[in-house]
Amino acid sequence: MPVDLTEGTIPALYRDLYETISLHGLDKLTLTVFIPLFESNTLTKATLNQAITKTNSIGSRNDFYKCLALMALVQQGKAIDEKLLNNYVNRELPTPTIDNINTLEDRLLRLLRSEQRSSTLCFRYNDLCALDTIQVDVEPEKKGIIIRHVEYAITSMRQNNKVLRRYNDFVALHELLTLKYPYRIIPILPPKKTVNVDKEFIEERRRALKRYIQILCRHPTISDTEIIKFFLTFRGESCGDNMKATYKNTLDEFSSEPRSLLNTNDNTDKFGEDSDGIKIFRISQTHMSFIHQQLSHVRECLISIHDKHSKNADDFTNIEKTFQALSSESTNIDRWATGSNDYWPTIQVGLADLPVEMSAISERIHEQCKRDDEVISDHLDMLIDLLQGYKDLCKRFEEALLSEQKAIQKANNQQQRRPTITSDTSTKNEINLDLLEKRNRHALKCVQIETQLIYANLEAFVYILSSLGNSQCKGSSDLLNIWKSFASKISQLGQNYINKSPIQRTHTIGLRK
Repeated sequence: MPVDLTEGTIPALYRDLYETISLHGLDKLTLTVFIPLFESNTLTKATLNQAITKTNSIGSRNDFYKCLALMALVQQGKAIDEKLLNNYVNRELPTPTIDNINTLEDRLLRLLRSEQRSSTLCFRYNDLCALDTIQVDVEPEKKGIIIRHVEYAITSMRQNNKVLRRYNDFVALHELLTLKYPYRIIPILPPKKTVNVDKEFIEERRRALKRYIQILCRHPTISDTEIIKFFLTFRGESCGDNMKATYKNTLDEFSSEPRSLLNTNDNTDKFGEDSDGIKIFRISQTHMSFIHQQLSHVRECLISIHDKHSKNADDFTNIEKTFQALSSESTNIDRWATGSNDYWPTIQVGLADLPVEMSAISERIHEQCKRDDEVISDHLDMLIDLLQGYKDLCKRFEEALLSEQKAIQKANNQQQRRPTITSDTSTKNEINLDLLEKRNRHALKCVQIETQLIYANLEAFVYILSSLGNSQCKGSSDLLNIWKSFASKISQLGQNYINKSPIQRTHTIGLRK
């Protein structure tokens, strides 16, 4: 009789591993996932397959525990025999030698991507970052005979390629992706400007375009589309025009799905499931709106701090100039004016060394401002752009749901007003409603993935805070060393005065009897 392993001395590894896998759905742990998940030098494919065969399935806690126990027996050089587990009734089950749980979970997520991509993201923040890293630089030379324009050099690590693009090329990309993926997060393009285009505006746009294309290239679905690949690799003239000509007849994501996939749920009542999904969506929507508002407020505070620090750096530069002016001032001071208070000439000599510290303080503050500015622009602003894109997506989805409700209401009203409506017309209306319902069901699945994508990217906030903290620590440490040097010089200045005899003070530069 098979041993029941759900009770008794179960190793902590068994429970931890079971709970970890259950978070992603034990039903997803199919044979094609289980074997590569645990395969190693001591656990071959044949061995793992045999262990599952002996257990009959891995769909329950007890079956999963049996598989782990049989794997441990194999590593001990024993046969895969369920009867051997009877020897562990009053003992702790054997523990297999496998990778740590975090490593196994990461591997599980990678294995599940292809099998459960429609309902589960299966990407963590590090996985998303690994999809691609984009660099956008402004080309130094403006091209154009009458109207000059700016070109951007875009480098993709994934494509191992560098191309030049104009702003209008980004516009073409945005238009195509918006049509192709109406229920995916498409960030907003920075605004177009044709007059008063100064260096500051160009730099702000460069940063915004970098965030825009980086978000797209780290989207699990959009990053794999041929449109993105074309944009990052095409080397001919007029990328935007060629791209629109090439993909002008591209169907949207829903319409391009195989009909067989769309019809898989025809005979299944999905109303309750969709209704629950919409409720969860609205809760997530409210939560993300709150996070969006709070992160935007954090950004405002950081920008305010950044501006104050920049002003402080400028103020220290002005102090440096003041010290220089004071130390180089050449007025001859008479004893008639100073009397016995002859400290100033000594101070004046000491001030000649202090501009070095003031200049260093200004430089360190500017360096810290630059570091903080990069964190805000490259990371915090990208997270906020992503949240804004999600907000816009939610609005589009709500509009789609409203359209469906109006269509259903319209069909019902027509049926009530014209009960004798022809069967052909009735069938046509039903087909249209059915297609609309399928499209919205597809939209809900997309929104579910996009919601998971946002939650995955929220991990970036930890990196942002860590980077800001490290920047502050470095800045404070640098300033502390400079201020110590400053304090030492001031102390030495006072000591120099004390050590001088009255006659030496009389001969101090600038003092006249």
